[in-house]
Amino acid sequence: MKIARLFLFLLLCLVQFSYSQEAKKLIYKAFGSKDSSDYYFKLAKKNIKTPADEAEYYFGKNGRCNDYNQPDSCVFYGLIAIQKFKKIGNSNSLYYVYNNIAASYRKQGQYEKAISYILDGLKLAETENKEYWLANYNSNISLNYHDFESYQKGILYGKKALNYGLKAKNRDKKSITFALNAIAINFDDWNKPDSALYYHKKVFNYVKGKDTLDYSHTYNNIGNTYMKQKKYKEAESWIKRAMIIGDLNSNGIKDARYYYENATHYTNLATIAYNLDDFAKAETLFDKAYFFVKNSKSAEKFRDYFQQRYLFNKKRKNLEKTVEFQENYIKLRDSVFELERAKTFTELETKYQTAKKEKLLIEKEAEAKQKNTMLIGISLLAFFIALIGFLIYRQQKQKNVQQKQEYKLKKEISKIETHNKLQEQRLSISRDLHDNIGAQLTFIISSVDNIKYAFDITNEKLDHKLSHISNFAKETILELRDTIWAMNSNEITFEDLEIRINNYIEKAKEAKDQISFSFAIDPELKTQKLTSVQGMNIYRTIQEAVNNSIKYANASIISINAKKIENRIKISIQDNGIGFDLVTVEKGNGLKNMQKRIEEIGGEFHLSSSNEGTLIEVIL
Repeated sequence: MKIARLFLFLLLCLVQFSYSQEAKKLIYKAFGSKDSSDYYFKLAKKNIKTPADEAEYYFGKNGRCNDYNQPDSCVFYGLIAIQKFKKIGNSNSLYYVYNNIAASYRKQGQYEKAISYILDGLKLAETENKEYWLANYNSNISLNYHDFESYQKGILYGKKALNYGLKAKNRDKKSITFALNAIAINFDDWNKPDSALYYHKKVFNYVKGKDTLDYSHTYNNIGNTYMKQKKYKEAESWIKRAMIIGDLNSNGIKDARYYYENATHYTNLATIAYNLDDFAKAETLFDKAYFFVKNSKSAEKFRDYFQQRYLFNKKRKNLEKTVEFQENYIKLRDSVFELERAKTFTELETKYQTAKKEKLLIEKEAEAKQKNTMLIGISLLAFFIALIGFLIYRQQKQKNVQQKQEYKLKKEISKIETHNKLQEQRLSISRDLHDNIGAQLTFIISSVDNIKYAFDITNEKLDHKLSHISNFAKETILELRDTIWAMNSNEITFEDLEIRINNYIEKAKEAKDQISFSFAIDPELKTQKLTSVQGMNIYRTIQEAVNNSIKYANASIISINAKKIENRIKISIQDNGIGFDLVTVEKGNGLKNMQKRIEEIGGEFHLSSSNEGTLIEVIL
C-alpha cells in the first residue's frame, strides 16, 4: 500500500472528531493527486467549520509534507496541528503528528529535536497505554541510538519495542517488524552479522505473500549484512530483489520513501562493485546513488554516500577525490553526528527517564498515604459492620435452622403423600386393566375357541380369520401385562428388562425356530436403573425391531446387545436379512414409533440398512 494512501486511511478511520463531508472529499483528493494537491487543500481550508476541522486540515498538510519529502513544511504544519489537537483533546491524531515531526528532524540530522518529539509521544502513549505507539516510539529511539553508534542501547530499546508490539492487540505486524528491523541494524553495525541476519529474517515469520511488497528495506538490510561479511554476490542478489520490490510498491510515485530507499540501494550496489574491483560500474552506480541521496534530503544517506565514495577513491588510489570525499564525510559527521549532540540526545533521554521515575515515586507516595487513611477508616467501619453483622447472623442462623427443619419435614410429608397417591392410582388403573380389559380379552379368546370347536367350520377363510382374532387377543393380553408391569414399577433395572426381553425372544423362537436369536448385556449395566417410562419405551423399541426382522427381513440371525460406553448406554438390534432402501421405502408406524419413543426419553435413534441386513442403534 502506498504511504500516502495508508496515511489517508488512518487519517479518516482513526481520528475521533469528524470532518465535514465536503472537506473530507477535498482532503482525499489532495492526498490522491500530487500535482493538484495544493489546490484541493486550499478548497478544503475554505470548508473548515469547526475547531476539529481546522486541526484535521493542518494534520493533513503535515502528513502530506512528510510523505513528499518537505521536512520544513512538515514541521511547520505539525506544530500548528499539535496546538489545535491539544485544545480539542484529540490524542489519536497527536501520535501521528509527533511521529511525522520527529521523522522530519531526523531526516535533516537534527537528532536532539527529533528525540524531543519522540519522547513527547512516548509520554502520551504511556499515559494512555497505547501499545502500538509504545512500540513505534521505542523503535525510533533505537534507530537514533544506532545513528550515534550506541548499538547496545539501540538493541535495548529495539527489544522494548518488540515486546510492546507482541503485546499489542492482534499482535500488530507493522510495529513488530519495525522493532525487528531496529534491533537487526544495530547488531549489523555492531559487527554481529549472525544476530543481525537472525532478526532481519525473523520479519518473514510475520510478513508473507503480497505483504512483502511493503518490506523492500528488509531485503536491502539483509544484503547490507552479507556485504559486510564480504559475501558480495549474495549481498547483490538481496539488494536487487529489494529494488524490484521497491519499484513495484511505489507504483510510479516518487515520494520520500522512494528516494530514501533507492539512495540506500545504489550506494550499497556501488560499494559491492568497487569491492569486486569493477571501478567503472561502481562509478556509474555512485552517480545514480547521488541523484537519490540529494532528493532524499537525508543527512544519514549523505553521510553513508560520502563515506563510501571516500573509501572507493582510496582503493583506486585517486588521492584528490579521496581527500575531497573524506573532508565531506568528516564535515557532515562532525556537524550532524558530533559527540556534543550525542551527549544532548542522552541528556534528553535521561531527563525523560528521571521525570518518569519522580512522577512514579510521587504517585506511589500519594497512593500509599491514601491507602493508609482508607485502611484505618475501612478497619473501623469493618469492625462495627462485623459486630452488627454477627448479631444479625446469629439470630438469622437460628431462624434459618428452624425454617429449614420445618421445610424439610413438610417436603418429606408431601413427598410421601404424593408417592402414596400415585401408587394408589397406578394400582387402581392396573386392577381396572387386568380385571376389565383383561377379562374381556380372555372372554373373546374363549368365545372364538368355542365357536371353532362347537361348529364344524369348512370355510377356510373364516377359520383363518377366527384364529387371527384369537391370536391378536392373546398378543394384546401379553402387551397389557407388560404395561401393567411397567406401571407397577417405580424403577426398572436392565436386569428386569433382560428377563422381559428373554421371555419375548423365547416366544419368538417358538414361532420362528429357524431363526437364531442372541441377547447380550454388559454385567455392569444390570443394576442400571431406568424410570418406568424409559424401561417401557426401550422394551417396546426392541420388541418392534425384532418383530420387523421376523416379519420382513427373511433373517436367519437376530442379535441384541446392550453396552456401556463411557457415560452413555448403547443398545443395538441387528439382523442379517435382506434389508431395505432407506431413501425409497415409506416409513410405517412401526419405524416412526420406535424413533418417537427413543426421542421422548432423550435418546438418539439411528437406522441403517443394506442387502446384508439392518442395524438399529439406540444411544442413551
